[in-house]
Amino acid sequence: MSLMMRTLLLQQKTLRSCALPKRLRAFHTGRIVYSSSEVVRALRQKFNDKKLEHLQLAERDDAVILSLSGRVEQLTSRKHYGLERPQDLKDHNQQPVYGLGVTPPSEVFINNELNLRQIEVYGFDYDAKNLARTIYDILKDILVDMLRYPKQIKDMQFDPTFAIRGLHFDFNKGWLMKIDSYANIQLNTIAELMERLLVEGRERVKDLEEVIRHYHGTHISPGYLASSMFQLNDLFSVPQACLLSDVLQYFKDNNISFHPRYLCDDVNQAARVLHIGTDINGALGVGGRLHMAIMDDTSHYLEASPKLVGFLERLRKNGKKTDEGMSYLTSTSDWRDLFDVVVTSSRKPDFYRSRRPFRRAREPTWRTVDRFEPGEIYQGGNLGDFTRMTGWVSFIIMIGVHLHLQMGRQKVLYFGDHIFSDLIDPTIEQGWRTGAIVHELNAEIDTRNTTSYRHTLAWLIRIEGLLNEAQGHYGEPDIEGLDTLIDEWREMRRQARYELRNVFNSSFGSVFRTYQNPTYFANKIRQFADIYMSNVTNLDHIPLDYIFYPDRTYLPHERLVESLIDTGRIKELLMQQN
Repeated sequence: MSLMMRTLLLQQKTLRSCALPKRLRAFHTGRIVYSSSEVVRALRQKFNDKKLEHLQLAERDDAVILSLSGRVEQLTSRKHYGLERPQDLKDHNQQPVYGLGVTPPSEVFINNELNLRQIEVYGFDYDAKNLARTIYDILKDILVDMLRYPKQIKDMQFDPTFAIRGLHFDFNKGWLMKIDSYANIQLNTIAELMERLLVEGRERVKDLEEVIRHYHGTHISPGYLASSMFQLNDLFSVPQACLLSDVLQYFKDNNISFHPRYLCDDVNQAARVLHIGTDINGALGVGGRLHMAIMDDTSHYLEASPKLVGFLERLRKNGKKTDEGMSYLTSTSDWRDLFDVVVTSSRKPDFYRSRRPFRRAREPTWRTVDRFEPGEIYQGGNLGDFTRMTGWVSFIIMIGVHLHLQMGRQKVLYFGDHIFSDLIDPTIEQGWRTGAIVHELNAEIDTRNTTSYRHTLAWLIRIEGLLNEAQGHYGEPDIEGLDTLIDEWREMRRQARYELRNVFNSSFGSVFRTYQNPTYFANKIRQFADIYMSNVTNLDHIPLDYIFYPDRTYLPHERLVESLIDTGRIKELLMQQN
């Protein structure tokens, strides 16, 4: 038994040697009522009881409570992104911990009801992998070779552990930050454990009062968000965020005058050159330096996926239409036969808004495209012409003089891994159903499935419950030591939240969560994706007439009663009252 657990047992014996007054449990709050002189003593005893219980259960599961052990470094290996050992999920994570069960990374997650029986067309936008370091290197070369930045920038090295997707860059101040779904910056005012949720260059912003003065609080107004912040949302954003921070830090370290807006503009311009180039190939949509790098080493950037072929063949056999594809990815030279339409270099999101015509990728490229031919590859184009030539659009019926969308007749399910360029316009403008491919899901779920993470999360939830109970005594007279106790528990809560954040990324935490709220990025997935998953092949075992039903979402005022009804505990509690 550990020294901490022996100490807790001794404290328990001391507290229990004192007679406590009779207590009553209020059914609607769960609060235990004591005389005012015994409140703090009773709360401390309850805390020690629960802490011992959590420590014993964690020890049983060969786990640790991170905020009580100081062993967080064992969960922050980037090699396994949160796994203490690769076999952890097999050895320790098959049983739920405090009701926090294991989530399979291969699961399909549901935001909105979706009936696959009504889907006739499946569309895919898929990007290459292992690109981050290559993008970083090409971007810094463009800054130096084309935009005349200091040549020392070429010596910078990409750090894959620094940034995450979904950050915002304030190009007035040069601050890189993560914000939640309500556009609030998450700040921590404890100096010795200050969290790097907001950085300038590679350094934490030290003067948080300046941040509060600049934004008039910790909330960023919609106008400022739209006019003065650049959101790094797609898979190419992580190397961009790293390069912005590295160059900004270089300028600061060398006392070079600069404006962060110009730096942001130049990195964005370099990104455009990276994607479409500056020569005739770029003008024709063939692609820029990144495209050429992928073609030179296809096996490094594309992972062959025979399982994807099986999924696509199943769609075809069931009469579904498909678009997009690639021979290496599908591991077959006949990959075009898996798709009805193949479009490359579509230049999203302009594809959804422009009137640029389609063009053949192979000669004669100058001929007008007025229909799609089997086996042909097209480039450019626009969504209006695409829907006209394919007929893949939601049915519209006319009633009187009004046009109405025939509910339930959206025929297209479109998958993409870029929230803004792939999913928003098809959802809003065309009424397509959408699926988000979120590659970070596997790693984050693996981390959340570790026993140490789940025991620490259970401990955090316990502390918050005890804090709510203790604060229920505010306003009662003569409770000496209550404020001190609550301050102690708040500090323990802060430590637990800090450790739970660090296991994902020591600079910015989870891609999906900013403490109790979803991140701004996660909220966009919730808004614009009916379903989301780590890989489109997660759908391989799902029948094509399946209906996805989302979990009921409880508002705070609904949660108590409805969760009791869902779990069946309402009957048990009513019987106890009687």
